Amino acid sequence: MAMQHPVQVPSEIVEKWQEIVDLLAEIMKVPSALIMRVEAPNIEVFVSSKSNGNPYHPHELACLNTGLYCETVMSTRKPLLVADARHDEEWKSNPDIKLGMISYLGFPITWPDGEIFGTICALDNKRNEYSELYRKLLRHSRDVLQADLRSLLASHRELEDRETKIRRLFEANIIGIIIWSLDGRMLEANDAFLRMLGYERADLVSGDVRWTDLTPAEWRDRDALAVDEVKTTGTIQPFEKEYFRKDGSRVPVLVGAAALDDRREQGVAFVIDLSERKRAEAEAREVERRYREVQMELVHANRLATMGQLTASIAHEVNQPFTAAVINAQTALRWLRAQPPDLDETRQALDRIVKDGNRAGEVIGRIRGMIQKTPPRIESLDVNQAIREVIALTRGEAMKSRVSVAAQLAEDLPLSHADRIQLQQVILNLIVNAVEAMTRTTDGPRDLLISTEKAEPDGVLVTVRDTGPGLEPASMEHIFDAFYTTKPEGMGMGLSISRSIIEAHGGRLWAAANVSRGAVFQFTVPASRPGESLEAGRATAESLSIH
Repeated sequence: MAMQHPVQVPSEIVEKWQEIVDLLAEIMKVPSALIMRVEAPNIEVFVSSKSNGNPYHPHELACLNTGLYCETVMSTRKPLLVADARHDEEWKSNPDIKLGMISYLGFPITWPDGEIFGTICALDNKRNEYSELYRKLLRHSRDVLQADLRSLLASHRELEDRETKIRRLFEANIIGIIIWSLDGRMLEANDAFLRMLGYERADLVSGDVRWTDLTPAEWRDRDALAVDEVKTTGTIQPFEKEYFRKDGSRVPVLVGAAALDDRREQGVAFVIDLSERKRAEAEAREVERRYREVQMELVHANRLATMGQLTASIAHEVNQPFTAAVINAQTALRWLRAQPPDLDETRQALDRIVKDGNRAGEVIGRIRGMIQKTPPRIESLDVNQAIREVIALTRGEAMKSRVSVAAQLAEDLPLSHADRIQLQQVILNLIVNAVEAMTRTTDGPRDLLISTEKAEPDGVLVTVRDTGPGLEPASMEHIFDAFYTTKPEGMGMGLSISRSIIEAHGGRLWAAANVSRGAVFQFTVPASRPGESLEAGRATAESLSIH
């Protein structure tokens, strides 16, 4: 006879079986219906009906090899019917007769793997032939029990497979794994987890290591949410937190968990050390910060280089109001020396000096803004005014190169959400490039037209047209590439930087051939939206810093 099967029958199935034997005793009108289980070297009353006159009690044991009815059923694995043991030579010495049970009907119960579980039987204190209906009923009840055992064994094997996989992963030490209890205890932990936190296995065995104590105070509210989650759903979705190491330092981790049973008081947690990832993220942020700094330096260098090209013209632009101021000062002195002094003429000369000084100050202010290295400052900007200021800065260079500059600036344009200096840098690059291109032509007019209009659906379109030599079809695809230039002395960064600036503003910059001759460069900038937030401005500034 086989030994007891290692799988235990859970209480909810035992309760179901109790209902079955109670119903059998009632329908068959017998004092006793039993489910017996082999407990070698004994046999156990596993479930006993609660019927009147039943002499058998749950968990009562009897020795095997004593001639019991059930022992024969289990050994032969066949049903057994004894109508009256008192008049049956084979059964008249059966120990059950002493309890008054003289008739018996039983069927064997087996596990799906063939091992004997026990029997299901009915016993009566009077002669009983047990009709065919009763036999079918008992056989059907046996089949229900065996179906329960099949489900139970399948679940047990599934659980064993899962535990085997967990144990394999546990012992592989690829990630940290702990078996935890909701009261804070750590019932088990693998070497990967212990190494992660700098503990020895002796620390774990002593009970000194508790997952609740490993958690810094600021993460305990998140832990409380995780406990509620596992109580409700049986699982904890992965989340980031920190643990204390044994030396008091902290380790960032990713934690996910699942309960081990329906009571959800214990579970398994998977812990991944995020230290390397956090270091990589910090390094990436540092690289990004340095990249932004280099980009800003490059933008500033391009602006300085462009302003350097205009040095002579700017000097002339500044000298004009200073020269006029000197002349007006001399005029004022002459009127003051007159006899009598002509105070009206003197006052007029002084007014002209003030105007000349303001004019010089405005020129110097624009130059200072263009050459200063400052972080992006997003504001609501009048694009037309920004263009006028750049035209004023480049007027002298255009005159020197015999270029006629005209502006057609549309009225009632929406304000744009932009950084003034960076937008003016784009306009300055386009104007200087156009002037240089036309300087290389020996025939035809040298006309430069800067125009603005509303862009659909919402924004401003700026167009710079020249009558220079135009763009070669082969170069059209590459003019915005970094380090691409058609000028012997050029760095090839101006247009690349200009496109980056415009795209960072949410606009677009492109080039095309002019209708008659020359080139056309156009760009759009979005309009400011009513009530645009300060946070939106900061986000745009961050984007500009990156580009």
